Amino acid sequence: MKIFLKNFIIFCVGFTLYQCIEGIWKTIGPGMGGVECFLMGVLGGLSLLLVGGLNKKLTWEMPFWLQSIIGGFIIVSLEFVTGLIVNKWACPALGRPIIWDYSNIPGNILGQICPQFFAAWVVLAAICILVDDYLRFKIYGEEKPHYVWWWKK
Repeated sequence: MKIFLKNFIIFCVGFTLYQCIEGIWKTIGPGMGGVECFLMGVLGGLSLLLVGGLNKKLTWEMPFWLQSIIGGFIIVSLEFVTGLIVNKWACPALGRPIIWDYSNIPGNILGQICPQFFAAWVVLAAICILVDDYLRFKIYGEEKPHYVWWWKK
């Protein structure tokens, strides 16, 4: 039960942070189309849990930048699956507007992901790693975060 509660709290932090980021982006970002949706928060919660948990499965000696790139792939994969489910299946079936649409951006895949945003997901992954490690250390007394910024000699 402790592990579930810990993961639930971390999920809720990710949910909230992603909803805030999404709200700001929809307000000031370039017109990507779409509407805000609570499912973006679910995507954020899952992203924080999965990306933040990378150094629980991988060694602390893995360079931080490499963890961030792997995390970027995790986030873009989650975004792609979420987009297919929500934008291609659920929204049309419910007659609702789609959450996002990248179909006007070169290199997009089915309008759900595009290479131009991958750098943003790598930065977001880095933030996820730091937030998760900080929460686990400060709140739950887990191992103090220590990072290798380049390759360890």
